[in-house]
Amino acid sequence: MKVMMTGPGGNPLGRTILIFFYTYFLLHWVTGIFMFREKLGFGYASVVRYYLGDPDMFMNPRSFIGLLEVTHFHLFAMGLFFVVFSHLLLFTPFRKQIKEVLIRLLAVAILSDMAAGWLVRYAAAHFAWLKLGAFWLLQGVSLLMLLGLLLALFSKERHQTD
Repeated sequence: MKVMMTGPGGNPLGRTILIFFYTYFLLHWVTGIFMFREKLGFGYASVVRYYLGDPDMFMNPRSFIGLLEVTHFHLFAMGLFFVVFSHLLLFTPFRKQIKEVLIRLLAVAILSDMAAGWLVRYAAAHFAWLKLGAFWLLQGVSLLMLLGLLLALFSKERHQTD
């Protein structure tokens, strides 16, 4: 019950768990950028090509089942990520308005990122801009949240040892 009141960083084992979690997330964040670059690319044309295919490059369009499999996994993984990061943010000393903005931006970024591929493939190629914007918004917000969580964790640690 004490953890629910003080947050998981209130004891040495909790801090160790959080440090490793944040390290794993940072590695996930970095590899995610590399994967996006290699699979989709950072340009409008390359994102359109990824979803709609390119006969000159012998690339097929993304299939319905392929998009469904990716979406199915991401709904669970990103939902879990959203709950964990948002929950941890609640324990930080930041103002309520900052927490609300970050949590809402994270939710919008996740939903937009997942929806954009479907929209490019089945609605209009112009949604490739949404895919690029949602990806960078997700990367930016999650990095801001990570930095804020680290700042809160280590500032608590300093105050507890003083």
